[in-house]
Amino acid sequence: MPDKPTDPQSAAPDSAEDVELETYDLDGDGKISILEGERARLGLVDARLEEIADEGGVKGKLADAAHHVIDKLDND
Repeated sequence: MPDKPTDPQSAAPDSAEDVELETYDLDGDGKISILEGERARLGLVDARLEEIADEGGVKGKLADAAHHVIDKLDND
């Protein structure tokens, strides 16, 4: 007896909206608040500064200093 074909809807990955909500909804209330959105944006800026810091040079040192400041703000 052949297996039933799987429902394409159930095999599809989460929508971009679902993934964003799951990622940025820190308090689990089902919506992304202004604070949660800004923390997410700050995290992206911090990650980019980390990448620039790895490049070295004066620009890298400045990016590293900024990364440490942002990291302190984000983790407090």
